[in-house]
Amino acid sequence: MPFMQLTSLRRLRGALPVALSLLTPVSFCQIGVTSAPAQNPAAQASPKPSDLLHPALSQVSQAVVALNISRWKAPGEVRGATQQNVDSIQRDLNSTLPGLLSTADSAPDSVSAVFPVYRNIDALYDVLLRVSGTAMLAAPNDEASSVANALNKLESARADLANAILNASRNNETEVEKLKVAIQQQAAAAQPAAPPKTTVVTDGPAATPASTTKRKKKPAPPASGATSPSTTPPQQ
Repeated sequence: MPFMQLTSLRRLRGALPVALSLLTPVSFCQIGVTSAPAQNPAAQASPKPSDLLHPALSQVSQAVVALNISRWKAPGEVRGATQQNVDSIQRDLNSTLPGLLSTADSAPDSVSAVFPVYRNIDALYDVLLRVSGTAMLAAPNDEASSVANALNKLESARADLANAILNASRNNETEVEKLKVAIQQQAAAAQPAAPPKTTVVTDGPAATPASTTKRKKKPAPPASGATSPSTTPPQQ
């Protein structure tokens, strides 16, 4: 529920039990963190996630600690659900987030290391939004304003973290493209050069070699005085 619309809901206290019954507690889930790859020292370093989030997280912690939910003008089940949301926020700030931030700070350029922090902050924002909505309807003005300001601060820090992740992703893609080009250039340089082509210049058609085939001599004609054998068979 946007902050500007919540101010008008203070006039609807008559419908408070029905409106607040929809606000149920939300629990955080533990998010695994994968190991981050080695960083390229030539790339521009991204800001540490803890530097981006620390001011907002400190303000959130101070705002929820100062809440006196037992004195809010709301049904018991609504106050109980809100207290569970506040307890969930405090567990996340004290137990879950420190480990995620430590891993992300060690590799701020790694999307796989920083993105779990963003997912956690996104869930934290949703829970704090529920608490803020209930506070605007049932809490004193100072407590409602404190939570609303912390919510706005967290929203701004979440946007900064998203931009940092986007920039890191673009830088990684640029480095990958440069590496691919370098590999292609090295592969092209490693290929052996083609042998030079030789051109043969001739002055004309090649001479035909003399034939070595021996011709057969014709038999000599018989002498004029010689008689040829008779072909007539002898008479009986």
